Amino acid sequence: MNKAVHPTFQPLLLSANDAAPGLRMFRFASSNGFKFMPGQFMMFHFADDPKTRRAYSICSSPKAMSEYFEVTVGMVGAFSERLGSLQSGKESHLIVRGPFGKWTWNGDGHAVLVSGGTGITPFRSMALLGKGKVTICCAAKTPEGLLYKTEYDGWRKNGVNVNGRVTQPGANSNWSGEKGRWTAADVFAAANDAAAVYYLCGPKQMVEELRDGLERLGVRAENIRTEKWGDYTDLF
Repeated sequence: MNKAVHPTFQPLLLSANDAAPGLRMFRFASSNGFKFMPGQFMMFHFADDPKTRRAYSICSSPKAMSEYFEVTVGMVGAFSERLGSLQSGKESHLIVRGPFGKWTWNGDGHAVLVSGGTGITPFRSMALLGKGKVTICCAAKTPEGLLYKTEYDGWRKNGVNVNGRVTQPGANSNWSGEKGRWTAADVFAAANDAAAVYYLCGPKQMVEELRDGLERLGVRAENIRTEKWGDYTDLF
């Protein structure tokens, strides 16, 4: 069996903008023939520090992949600080390789995308695919922490069912939407489809609780796809 080819190239930074407090979205020019599937990620490193690598989910529209790809990065630590110092249109020592990952969606059927905190990052690419049926159930600690919230109305106009929640809005917040964490019952009600494919992305505890709860509600285990990280329960 032939191994998948993962191109390596030096991308040109096209733009960088704040996506939420402490988070920045970077747009890089694609290499010739660059392609990806929604849900995949890229590996980043600098030429003079090849051992320090970071994986970032692609969050841009697949429709634009021949021109550019985007990633959203938490601006914490030396690597992200160096990334943030790059100047648009100028050469850098940044190297990327990819895309990687099989946690993807091609637009077939109904995808229910459930995220906590920055877990929504790969889901933006799925929402922008423009095909299939998409239900998004996302949560953040504060209203300001809801990634891409200025885009939700646009997604809805394109048929995406977007449901945002805030877990700790604060006493002085003007948040009028749903509050509290997503439960399996809440997600199942929002999707209204036991045959959908459920993508769960976020802190380990959240992902495991939702997975178990959805199975109890009748969702088949093979229809639940998970992506989780450490138990960072204070993030959302």
